[in-house]
Amino acid sequence: MTECTTLGRFAYTLEEYRTLLESLLADGFEFVGFGRPLQDDEIVLRHDVDLSPKLALEMAKIEASLDVKSTYCVLVTTPIYNLLEVEHARALAEIRALGHDIAVHFNTHHYWDSEPTPDELGTQVRAECDVLGTILGQHVETVSFHRPPSWVLDVDFDGFENTYQPQYFSAITYRSDSSQKWRTEPPFPHGRPDRLQLLIHPGLWGHTPREMADIVADIETKQRAHVETYLDGLGA
Repeated sequence: MTECTTLGRFAYTLEEYRTLLESLLADGFEFVGFGRPLQDDEIVLRHDVDLSPKLALEMAKIEASLDVKSTYCVLVTTPIYNLLEVEHARALAEIRALGHDIAVHFNTHHYWDSEPTPDELGTQVRAECDVLGTILGQHVETVSFHRPPSWVLDVDFDGFENTYQPQYFSAITYRSDSSQKWRTEPPFPHGRPDRLQLLIHPGLWGHTPREMADIVADIETKQRAHVETYLDGLGA
């Protein structure tokens, strides 16, 4: 690209997220999905839904209002949310209805403490893809790894699309908002790249600025209350 709009640091509000998207659109970027190598002036926008499908839906609505397409990667194995619970299932359905893709956010740490064999990894990944596919009523083949170990980076796997395979990772520019690091550094310190994978975590952004510790504490409180309500129903 010949020109780049400069963006500074972020307070991680949804209003600022909209500003980020508008800036990328103004620079002439087109948002595309996974499934092929990116061309110049294309972005594949990915969301790892670590904390809340409901917050992901808020982000998905902002994107849809700007005609931006993204991919939401959800955890099948997490104590934070259950994809079969009504509120989360509805959130996923609405995200899909807005035109976005749904993929698996696979947690290797849930199954192994060290690197598994390729067959072991492929079997578990495909099993989670099948579970999510059953929930959605469609085939799922794109996988984002949660807290990715080094042995999934820059690897093409058989049987599924890895969001960290070379064509989405080392062959293009990769940027992530992990741990709210854009509070202290801008996402594009050297100007805009020609091709980009952009990872945004919906749980880190809200209507007002909140530090990571406060976000985690709030989720902990809500989950404890959720479990206590369930146990109370059992007469515990």
